[in-house]
Amino acid sequence: MSPTRAQRWLALVEMTRPTKPLAAALFTLLGAYLAAPAAQVVSLPALSAASVVFLVTAFGLVVNDCYDIAVDRVGKPDRPLPSGRVSMRLAAAFAALLALGALALSASLGWGLALIALGAVALSWGYSYRLKNTVLFGNASVAVLVVASILYGALAVGAPGTAVWTAAAVSFPYVTAQEGLFNLEDEDEDRAAGLHTTATCLGGEGTARLIRAILALFIVAALAPGVFGFAPAAYVAAALVLLALPAAFFIHLLRTPLSRTAVVRTAKLSRLVWAASFVPFALLK
Repeated sequence: MSPTRAQRWLALVEMTRPTKPLAAALFTLLGAYLAAPAAQVVSLPALSAASVVFLVTAFGLVVNDCYDIAVDRVGKPDRPLPSGRVSMRLAAAFAALLALGALALSASLGWGLALIALGAVALSWGYSYRLKNTVLFGNASVAVLVVASILYGALAVGAPGTAVWTAAAVSFPYVTAQEGLFNLEDEDEDRAAGLHTTATCLGGEGTARLIRAILALFIVAALAPGVFGFAPAAYVAAALVLLALPAAFFIHLLRTPLSRTAVVRTAKLSRLVWAASFVPFALLK
């Protein structure tokens, strides 16, 4: 039985994983909060910037599904594309609509922010088209997009200051490690589909060693603002409890010999830590 129009629209929404674009939009508003008076968070420029990031993130996720259809047929056959609930043509049109919406809205923020939005769209597409199929570069490109969202929010209302750059610098290694972890979680499916991700190229143990090293760098980055005295004590305490200690626990979980259970558990917990990171970052102000 062919899906109804309502079912197709619901499947398209499912492809965007709404919580991820929403989290990216909130991260953009965090950038605005750190860069300007709190009232600016609900200003038109900040909300417009958050909406641009929401649309760009949704675009990237839909495009990723389009390029990942062979992988999903193996590991996630219930996803909208491999299950047949959405056609490739409709998914591509929806992705184009999201990208055009983001670029049109970004134009209202000035040519500088419009160019950044265009670059984010290009990088999101490039990740799915080529960069995902590389060692570490794909992981780092996702981290660049995440860091760009907080900078985008700051630029929409002013200029990035120390707090914004600190949040960006701390976020980059964590997201890079987390993306490597997701590669590790999907290693079997990616290998079956012939992809050359960090995990399929380095293997489970090699990827785990790399992730542990990046997490160690993240711990240093998270605590460095306190050591060098340009972050308040409240940030240091929150970063220690919500960022550094969980990262140290992840390093422990990913120790040799590596187990599938440990990888899945760490991947799930990493999402919670990312959500919790909003607390110490907000305390940078």
